[in-house]
Amino acid sequence: MKIFNQQPITINEYIYNDQYLKESKTSYDYQSGFEITGEKIGEINTMFITFDILYCVDAITDDKEIVSPTGPNSWDINVSFSIGDEVFISYKSSCQFNFESEGLAADVASLTNFLTDYQAHTKQFFSQYGYKPLIPIEEGMRKQQPLIADAELAIENLRANNMYEF
Repeated sequence: MKIFNQQPITINEYIYNDQYLKESKTSYDYQSGFEITGEKIGEINTMFITFDILYCVDAITDDKEIVSPTGPNSWDINVSFSIGDEVFISYKSSCQFNFESEGLAADVASLTNFLTDYQAHTKQFFSQYGYKPLIPIEEGMRKQQPLIADAELAIENLRANNMYEF
């Protein structure tokens, strides 16, 4: 895949809620992944790539505590709380480029290389500015969902939208 007119990777959102750091050690839901879409603008094929991380934790929120006297030296205590998913980390980035197909094997290889560089950009961000313990979690996700699978899925999506001829 010939990639040209590449725009820089832009970090669109980074949220880090350190008040949930303790909860992140015991209970969490982690999701990350690429969304890759294509669009034909005139004669030019454009690929749009987003990468999102959503790291939620179970957090207990005290809703209310009511202490009511019920008599001399006795009280009725009502406590309510809720447990729910709270966003510990949210990260969203994106970029776009124009492309020309060069054949299935070459296109999968080119796109996989591009995604590898994109992933390195994300890792660099977290190692310099972000929550460093997230890096091994993300590396584990890439073992479950290798970048080549994302590249193949992107090409299948292009094919389904009549943007890929091979």
